[in-house]
Amino acid sequence: MGIGTFYHQFPDKAELMRHLMDEEHDLRVRTFDALGATNDQIAADVVRVLSGSDPALLRAMIEACGVDAQLRDHGRDLRRDSKEHLAAAFDRIREARDRRHPAVDAKTAAWVTLALGDSKLDSDTAAAAGNVIEVLAFAETGRGGLTG
Repeated sequence: MGIGTFYHQFPDKAELMRHLMDEEHDLRVRTFDALGATNDQIAADVVRVLSGSDPALLRAMIEACGVDAQLRDHGRDLRRDSKEHLAAAFDRIREARDRRHPAVDAKTAAWVTLALGDSKLDSDTAAAAGNVIEVLAFAETGRGGLTG
C-alpha cells in the first residue's frame, strides 16, 4: 500500500487508532459471543482476549485514550458494549451450568473482568487473573460463603 493510500484511509493518528480500537473490540465481541458452557477454558479464553492481539498495541490504545478526549469517549462506548457482551456470555454460561445463586451479578463480574484487562497480563499474572474471573463469573453464594 502506498503512503498516499494509507493517509487517504487514515488522515491522522486518531483515525488510525480508532480503526485499531474497533478491530480489537470486534475480536473481543466475537470471542465473548462464542463462549459456551461446554468450554472448560472460559477464563483462559477471556484472559487471552483481555491481553489483546498485541499487548504493545493495547498499551498504545490505552495511552491514546488518556490524551485524546474523542478517543477516550469512543473507547468508553466500546468498553460498554464489550461489557454487555461479556455479561451476556456469563449469564448464558451460568444458566447452562445451573448457577442459581451467583456471588455477583453478571454485569459486575464483566465490569471487574474488563478492569483486570487494564493491567498488564503476562504469563505470571494470567493464571491468577483466570482464577479471579472464575470466581467472579461462576462462584455461587452458599451458607458457608462462596462456593465454586
